[in-house]
Amino acid sequence: MTILKGNEYPYKFEYAEDNVYGHVFSLIEDLELPKHGVHLDIGCGWGAISDVIAVKKQLHYIGIDANQEAVNHLLSEGKEAYSFRLTDSQSNLEFIERILNGRPISSISIIDTLEHVFYLEEVMDTISRLSLKYNAPVIISVPNFTHNDVVLKLLCNKLDETATGLLDKTHVNIFSEDRLVALCQKYGLHQIKQKDVRREKSDQYFPKELLTLAEKSSLRQLLLNLRKEMDGNGEVYQFVRMFIASHPVKHKYPAPQEQRPFLSIITRTVGDRPEELKEVLLCLTGQECTDFEVIVVGHNLTVEKQISVEGIINSTPEWIRSKIRLVRVNGGNRSTPLNVGFEQANGQYITILDDDDIVFSNWVKEFKELSKEHYGKILRTVSVRQEYDRIKTKYSQSCSMAVSGFKRDYPPEFDYFTMLHHNQSPGLCLAFPRALFHDLKLRFDESINTIEDWDFILRGAFICGVASSPVVTNIYRWWRKGSNSQTLHSEQEWNENYQYVLRKIDSRHLILPPGSAKKINWLVDAYIKNAHSVQSQNVSGQIVNEQGIQPTYDSLMQKREVAHQILASDSWFILKPFKKLMRIFGKQINIPDVFRANEKELDDFINNVKSSIGWKITGVIRRIRE
Repeated sequence: MTILKGNEYPYKFEYAEDNVYGHVFSLIEDLELPKHGVHLDIGCGWGAISDVIAVKKQLHYIGIDANQEAVNHLLSEGKEAYSFRLTDSQSNLEFIERILNGRPISSISIIDTLEHVFYLEEVMDTISRLSLKYNAPVIISVPNFTHNDVVLKLLCNKLDETATGLLDKTHVNIFSEDRLVALCQKYGLHQIKQKDVRREKSDQYFPKELLTLAEKSSLRQLLLNLRKEMDGNGEVYQFVRMFIASHPVKHKYPAPQEQRPFLSIITRTVGDRPEELKEVLLCLTGQECTDFEVIVVGHNLTVEKQISVEGIINSTPEWIRSKIRLVRVNGGNRSTPLNVGFEQANGQYITILDDDDIVFSNWVKEFKELSKEHYGKILRTVSVRQEYDRIKTKYSQSCSMAVSGFKRDYPPEFDYFTMLHHNQSPGLCLAFPRALFHDLKLRFDESINTIEDWDFILRGAFICGVASSPVVTNIYRWWRKGSNSQTLHSEQEWNENYQYVLRKIDSRHLILPPGSAKKINWLVDAYIKNAHSVQSQNVSGQIVNEQGIQPTYDSLMQKREVAHQILASDSWFILKPFKKLMRIFGKQINIPDVFRANEKELDDFINNVKSSIGWKITGVIRRIRE
């Protein structure tokens, strides 16, 4: 806190390259401004930028401030300065034009002033008109009311005014980035550059024993991690932005909840499954609850495939066609169309329905019913898995045929601890709160090409919680052969992405739901009693086996992927006739349920297949394709 003597002027700040004044000047330093024009500094204070403006930009400096002491200081240095209190726009403009006396304005600054003025909208109108008339850039600086220190103290009911700084006792207006930009756009000021002042710890970093401020407290680290997901402004001390005047933008107020559709359905497609896409839209046409919108995200569509997708959409009934939008996305990986689709979504909840899955008529209805008592949580119903093959018919060169019954691979309840190990929730059985993406800024990780949904679900679940319904609402199609995410990426890539996601989750604090302590206690107890080959504990207290190696569970998911790749491969399809012959001679290979098999069952299957004569023979085919 700054200690002042009597009525001493509190804003005697000097220029430095790394403070707000240096940042203001850096924004106009490289601009080719009209020579010998005027730089108008509104709310000039001690005139910290007056010298650098005159020397380096060769502009004539004019300062305006309501404080006579500040003005007298500038006058004593031979600068041009005037005492004036900003009021209505017309009076402001008349005064400024009078002191200009015909001189053109080259640039305008209003540094740490807007938070002090009573007539904020009138002042914004004033600087917008000046910028438009003289085609002059405007540099605005305001303190960031959403700095981490302020936000974290508010959580503890702390609002400490100071003589200067973020919570200066004379402030009458507060700003976030969104409020500043929206206010400027309302008056036709459009941002063209920025160079914010950043401070990890501000003048509001006190008292340090407050748990939301205490550096190593778990509470602080949890909150900071959540804040980092939202935006990059947590450490911004002052917003320093450059604007230029043009046409105003009509302010869009957030749509009330009742004006939004309940559910936004994001459907990714690359355009190579036209028959399945027709089935998806047919399923949506038969929904019992029609409170939804559909965003079909076409990823890297060729012109021919775009025309095909558009034709499929246009063939739907008018009532549902009016709910569908096609958004094209080029570049990126599997996560990119999801991020674009979620960004475009208007619904209160957002879900993923890929172009090859099937939903029952109760799909949307069950989500909406679940939301009535659990609004704000991730909503989860139950998927069943069904295996499919692609076949040709006299009506189509490529269509799908179910080759199995429904497999209940996915449990009726969402389990946080199991999800930390492997994904048990296909995207189409989940609906995410809109705020998770639009307010908390959670994004699908575009640095990975697989398990992007598992990563997103994990991060979201520990923030929102999950409400589960035991009702089956959809079929997750499992393609036995052909291209899919399991076969398009190598075992090594799957493993690397899996380890990457685990490290990411393991590096942060997690919020667990009620009942977790009892489950952790049970898991630790079971682990201690039943850990395989446990002989002793090492010095750190970790359980080790007889070789001194700490047991791990990461390999289970990897082996499930390997087993699935075998079952989905062309080699396995070719060996199908030979498998019947092997059974005759009593040499049957047991095919496990990939999702439920334990590690030994998966090991036996993988080893038996890879050591078989048939697999070695078909190795020639695999090498040719590689």
